[in-house]
Amino acid sequence: MSKSLSLLCLIFIASNRASEVFQNAAFQCGIPKHANTLLIVNGVDAKISDWPWHAAIRLHLAGGGEPEYVCGGTLISERFVVTAAHCTLDPDNPNKAPRMSVQLGVNAVGSPEGKTFNVEKVHRHAGFSLEELRDDIALLELESPVEFTDFILPACLSKRTELAPGKLGAVVGWGVTENDIPSTKLKLAKLPVIDELECKRKEPELYGRVLTERVFCAGYVNGTTACNGDSGGGIVFERGDAWYLGGVVSFTKTRDGSHLCQTKTYSCSPESPPTWIGLKTDHTDFSQEYGIEKIVPCSTPGQPSGTCVPVQQCRDVFDTLRSPLLSEESANKIRQNVCELRGVRRSVCCAQDQVERIAIHRNAILLPLDCGVSKQWEPPSTAAKANVYEFPWIALIRSSKATEDHDLYCTGSLINNRYVLTTARCLKAKERKELDYVRLGERSLGQERDCDGADQCSGPPLDVKAVLPFILHPQTDKQSINNDLGLVRLQEKVIFTDNIAPVCLPIREDLRTTLPKEFTVSLFEGNGAGLELYKTRSSFVEKSECEERFEDFGYTPWVTDRMFCALAQGPKYLCAQHLGAPLITRVTQGDRVRTVQYGVTRNAETNCTIAQTVPKVYMNVVVFVDWILESISP
Repeated sequence: MSKSLSLLCLIFIASNRASEVFQNAAFQCGIPKHANTLLIVNGVDAKISDWPWHAAIRLHLAGGGEPEYVCGGTLISERFVVTAAHCTLDPDNPNKAPRMSVQLGVNAVGSPEGKTFNVEKVHRHAGFSLEELRDDIALLELESPVEFTDFILPACLSKRTELAPGKLGAVVGWGVTENDIPSTKLKLAKLPVIDELECKRKEPELYGRVLTERVFCAGYVNGTTACNGDSGGGIVFERGDAWYLGGVVSFTKTRDGSHLCQTKTYSCSPESPPTWIGLKTDHTDFSQEYGIEKIVPCSTPGQPSGTCVPVQQCRDVFDTLRSPLLSEESANKIRQNVCELRGVRRSVCCAQDQVERIAIHRNAILLPLDCGVSKQWEPPSTAAKANVYEFPWIALIRSSKATEDHDLYCTGSLINNRYVLTTARCLKAKERKELDYVRLGERSLGQERDCDGADQCSGPPLDVKAVLPFILHPQTDKQSINNDLGLVRLQEKVIFTDNIAPVCLPIREDLRTTLPKEFTVSLFEGNGAGLELYKTRSSFVEKSECEERFEDFGYTPWVTDRMFCALAQGPKYLCAQHLGAPLITRVTQGDRVRTVQYGVTRNAETNCTIAQTVPKVYMNVVVFVDWILESISP
């Protein structure tokens, strides 16, 4: 590869028109016919059926012979593939237009399983400059139209592909792996969009020069990134059930004395003018936007008058689907409500009073309906020992090497049968680097079974190995405490019991629009085998008052719009650090009262005298619900 690949930059893709209406009516852009189950250095294996728009760009060099794979690309219509402009240059003569071809529907470059299309014309962006790393984007116009199949489908384009920091995009490719050799299998890496200032801070000499308002950064500094050979491939972002092209892999910083990519830094992406793709594909119709955010009236046998929405936006239908046992009668009723909404894999005709106005991620289906239920509940007036069965979602993230004298742990909360929610700060702490399993159903660590009297005893606690590494919010680092959340995936699914059950998350509109004023926090106090689960009442404190109280005791306040404060109510107080402890409230939903988690403890004063006056700081779960849902899988 040429040294123009010394950085990985992602060129922003936008269109002033909407997603393409395709002649192949049986297929929709951005929606694989076979839904991906997961879900490129340190990436995981991918299947082309999950990413059917990914293309292999090949150069036919002078002298004949087999064409040479040079870059990736993204199919956007029957006749056009988007790639990086530097991928269209002849390495021996940049001023010469090389002969090129595109291979689609393949898991391995050169495989006979796919289809090959010759490139008729190359449309490089007029502002492209190899020396200045500017506008590195091109359209390849194919000699013949593509016939869509289960393995060959286009990605969507939209002017509404928002690239806010933290948003996860997917990159696939056959680039160099962590072993510095080209991958023979298609690889997948999920990379977050990085704030411009953070990107410039990491590589000031390079990104300070090339980053403009038309460029975005993406990636991690842990070795997961795109690398040589991934250039030209797209970074796609999910909206609803469809994947939209947001950028093109362009360049990344190289290692000293080598042409290979530097894997411990971010990627970046120059933006193309909004109208450029539309102008270059003037015979292509981009006139119809998917209906994800539109009001689409519908009429079905099961719902004569309603609105066609994604199934997770229809409360009664969605609750039925989340039930532990779905009866045949209920399934038939749902079938009677099915409607067709472009850009959505599953949609139903929903009564107007059941429609959620706030978009809900489709992975909400992975959160159980029967959550937040305690067999025993006694509201605390002050700090007190928790009852048996009172907090069945409480979790201890521990190390199998822990001893009675050295047992550093994180507190967390079970949110479904595979995931525990806690803080990234606790999971990534050096002193806790050996955390490797989760204990559930515990109240008193030194007892085999927890009892309140002789006739009120819980079942034994359960230890489940954790999947490593932990899932940390992509913008969690030493410089940023603004995204201090992490998830622990369990190696095995948990069977719910009276003392092991999930807490609810605020996914519904009525739970996300108003923050409660009164809460309960549960946490462990004591040391070693003496750890006991306690509870206390806390009250919401306005940000201005919270910061004033911090300053009164000489602390520097740091409360952002992703956090909130709550003050413990006496006369008794809990003074353990309890990172990750859940802050909950009780909410009436229909005929049931459920426990909903609104906060995750990130900062708490351990001095009991100060704790009476200085509030504790909690990450606001409402803000992170979409990230949590996007990060979990079956």
